[in-house]
Amino acid sequence: MAKSNARLEAARKAYRESLEAARASPSGEAWARLLAAGKELSKAEEPAPRSRRGRRGAPTREEVVRAEREPGAPEQSIEVLE
Repeated sequence: MAKSNARLEAARKAYRESLEAARASPSGEAWARLLAAGKELSKAEEPAPRSRRGRRGAPTREEVVRAEREPGAPEQSIEVLE
């Protein structure tokens, strides 16, 4: 099992506590806290983006269209994923 970090553990604890509170007294405020805790938990569970220096992401649609319209641009085949 992967080693979990303190942020993830804190987010899980906050979510559990918010869930228990919302079940005990279902008020708008309790549900709002539960929603916020759920969002924080989702952010904590997402892996950090892994990038390398010097690498560019896929071109945006605007970049592809701009490159196609430029006069003298070399003929290239660029596949755009949507």
